[in-house]
Amino acid sequence: MSYKLKNLKKIENNKVVLDLEIANNHVRKSMNTAYKEISQKAKIPGFRQGRIPYNIIDINFGKDYVLNEAATISISELYPKIVEDSKIKPIDYPKIKINKVGADIPLEIEVTVEVEPEIILSKYKGIEATGISEEVTEEEIEKQIESIRNNYASLEPVEDGRPAEKGDYVIIDFEGKIDGKQFEGSSAQDYTLELGSATLFAEFEDAIISMKKGEIKNITLKMPDDIPDKEIAGMQAEFRIDLKEIKKKTLPDVDENFLKNFGDYENAEAFRAHLTERMAQQKKKMRRDRIISDIMDNLVDNVKLAVPEPMIESRIKHYNEFDIKELAGHKVEKSDYLKAYNITEEDFNKNIRLSAIREIKEYLIINALEKAEASNIEPTDEQIKEEAEKIISSYNKEEDKNKLVEYLEGDAGREDLKGSIKRRNLFDHLIRYSKIVEEKKQTAKETTGRKLWTPGKDKSTAKTGNENEDKKEDKSADKKLWVPGSVNSKESEEKNDENR
Repeated sequence: MSYKLKNLKKIENNKVVLDLEIANNHVRKSMNTAYKEISQKAKIPGFRQGRIPYNIIDINFGKDYVLNEAATISISELYPKIVEDSKIKPIDYPKIKINKVGADIPLEIEVTVEVEPEIILSKYKGIEATGISEEVTEEEIEKQIESIRNNYASLEPVEDGRPAEKGDYVIIDFEGKIDGKQFEGSSAQDYTLELGSATLFAEFEDAIISMKKGEIKNITLKMPDDIPDKEIAGMQAEFRIDLKEIKKKTLPDVDENFLKNFGDYENAEAFRAHLTERMAQQKKKMRRDRIISDIMDNLVDNVKLAVPEPMIESRIKHYNEFDIKELAGHKVEKSDYLKAYNITEEDFNKNIRLSAIREIKEYLIINALEKAEASNIEPTDEQIKEEAEKIISSYNKEEDKNKLVEYLEGDAGREDLKGSIKRRNLFDHLIRYSKIVEEKKQTAKETTGRKLWTPGKDKSTAKTGNENEDKKEDKSADKKLWVPGSVNSKESEEKNDENR
């Protein structure tokens, strides 16, 4: 063996010290490498780089220098293997101390490195969690059908000369000025606006109601205090509005032609049945996600852990790299992004840091839970087989399927598969032992804003219409567990998408 681990001891602040002995034959091999590297770089009069004899290097640099270079090379080559064999998880660069080095003796070194902290779990069984109802009501189905009809509505010109009403779509030109000068976003041509949609300022939209096609109106309004551009917030602005056209929305009938947009449905009832099934599936997922979110919130809030700074810095670095890439992809400057969201650089960095700490805590808690419940969440052969078949069946091309089969049959693929199932089994286990408090039945008024899946719509866009509930659901349904080594949060989401 190339090395021997003589001792491993834990010291303060999540650090470990490894006493190692590297075999002399490995050191001698590293010395040859050291001589070659020095020869390539050294400038010694009378000798060509890369052709300098070893004894000349010893004379000019000293034997101890070569030995120390060889020690560095040995450590660099063996460190990944040492980490793997000792089952430690470093979070920072190691500090190396060479205790003994020589040409004919083993290399003795001491490695000190900070590792992932071991956490003490709070009580994780019997946690109270909210159970969202899975019932799909007739009212909800009707609202979804109405929403779908709205998505496929047509806009027909108003020809009877009536004035614009709330709910109409108008095409306008407008120009705004403050103190006689235009400002950013103050003007537009052929702008389509739904009156009452709160797309623009309420006073602006209200001023258009009762205007007729071809009419021009001048208005003065106070700019809202909460707009991103604080330089003009609260100031008086003058707008000239030219109403060019009024259109009304016409909803399609739920007939054979309409249903062709979504697939082969025999009639409206068959479509309703399909819609009901999909809504039920989503509600089931919403319920599960909410329970998991409540459990994780409880565990994160109660864990006693000071997250190590190297882990935070590493995560923040990944966040920033991802943000730079995303903004560059959309050709947006960071300063413009901050302005659009009305947030300072200081607050932006503070939010990133808080998100990093939250994700690291979740990661460490999940690891501890998987260790504590290892015997209860180990995937069965049947689960592995079913999961593999499910993933493979999602691909259409035979070439892609064959590549996937080859990967899943390998060690790495099987481990990935097992890890995914293990995570899902863990959440199932936590849910099974949680204390579910059923959410009170909502009234028709409370459910007005709830939007579930509709054909042609990404399920992840569904919202409840309640800001607090949306935040709870977003935290579990869209946000996935970060794992060290992932370049960005999106990568982690893709990796963990099926784990819940």
